Amino acid sequence: MALLSRLRDRLENPKEDISAGSNSLGFMDAFSIGIGGIVGGGIFATIGLAIVESRGATYLSFLIGGVVALLTAYSYLRLSVTYPSKGGTITFINRAFGTGLFTGSLNTLLVMSYVVLLAVYAYAFATYTAATFLPKAEYEFWHTVLTCGIMIVLAILNFIGPSIAERSEGFFNVSKLLILLVFVVLGLFAGDLSLERLSPADWVSAPQIVATGMLVFISYEGFELIANVSDQVRDKEKNLSYAYFGSVITAIILYMFIIVVAIGHLSFEAITESRDYALSAAAQVFMGKTGFILLAVGAMLATASAINAGLFGASKLPLMLAKQGEAPERYEKKIWGRYPVGLGMIAVLVLLIANFLELHALAAAASTGFIVVFLMVNVANAKLAKETKSKRWICILGALVCFAALIILLIQIARDPAQRYELWFIGALMVFPFLYQSVFNAYKYLYKTKS
Repeated sequence: MALLSRLRDRLENPKEDISAGSNSLGFMDAFSIGIGGIVGGGIFATIGLAIVESRGATYLSFLIGGVVALLTAYSYLRLSVTYPSKGGTITFINRAFGTGLFTGSLNTLLVMSYVVLLAVYAYAFATYTAATFLPKAEYEFWHTVLTCGIMIVLAILNFIGPSIAERSEGFFNVSKLLILLVFVVLGLFAGDLSLERLSPADWVSAPQIVATGMLVFISYEGFELIANVSDQVRDKEKNLSYAYFGSVITAIILYMFIIVVAIGHLSFEAITESRDYALSAAAQVFMGKTGFILLAVGAMLATASAINAGLFGASKLPLMLAKQGEAPERYEKKIWGRYPVGLGMIAVLVLLIANFLELHALAAAASTGFIVVFLMVNVANAKLAKETKSKRWICILGALVCFAALIILLIQIARDPAQRYELWFIGALMVFPFLYQSVFNAYKYLYKTKS
């Protein structure tokens, strides 16, 4: 709870001197922020999709996603040590490339990627809740109601009583991790666990394995939250290093066990039928109905927690961009000590997107957005390698891996007629930030000219 409060304070005070950190956070504090951001709604939402796409090679897909995250974590580490700031990604990009149309578009893409990610969480919350507690005959109706309901409730809560959500965040984080650990431990020791489906005989092609790794990349992106408190971490070189790499490696190991248990207890056919709530379906095999409900509750806690934290963080990004001159000043308007314009805009966009797209399209678009942003963070660190004392080849390798994996993902989507339409949404996600910034910059120019 104290850590979320600190992160909340960092984002609530955009005028605060970013170099005035208190150096009060240690390794465990930063690590907790990282692992809490990584292991959450993403794994519950995407594990079924991943197994359907990669079958027995799912653990390789998650491992590839983890390697991309580790390479990018190196750039985040070096940039955080050199430029400790609550601005995080936005600060790093602006440091390397200056402010302007390019960086404004990239930072806007970061905002939109969070919007789509929140839509993934809302979709997953509704799926697990409806599949567990509501009539199957009315599934579609209740899925829509729950998707909208959780967003509206948490948006209102973030505006009128953020401290209420803050006090419950620690409970949510501990609960979701404990439930996943129960799933792993009981699943590994259950007598009917089978590892045959993990053999190469059930693997898909190498490009498909890589593409799936990028599809589920949203299960790793949360480590970037560490950057937002980097100026308050003491002994930055050591503690940030352990926090960034430790949180990603811990997540990789946990995901490997989760995949083994899920595939070890549930056939590919059964996973395909229950792909949107695969962990609950797998738990039911060795824990009965109680296991199904337990994992559903874990998914609800994880996704609700992720929506709550994501809403708060994402709604402050437009405020930060406004301070940089990359977004309208209306985002700086305060009501009751809050900044409602960004929050309202984020919530409305999430509601629109979550109710018109399937989970695969949402996951693919969110992952694409974050991969592009992380690619440019690697490029930024390569550009600033002398200042950040980085090994430039690692940064370049990270950027190239991000680029290659992204291209493979897009090619695989294009090859599947059922998924090809997703490219239109992904393309719109890439183009919209540029158009938005172009119009905004034109407006600023005309306004200054008239003045």
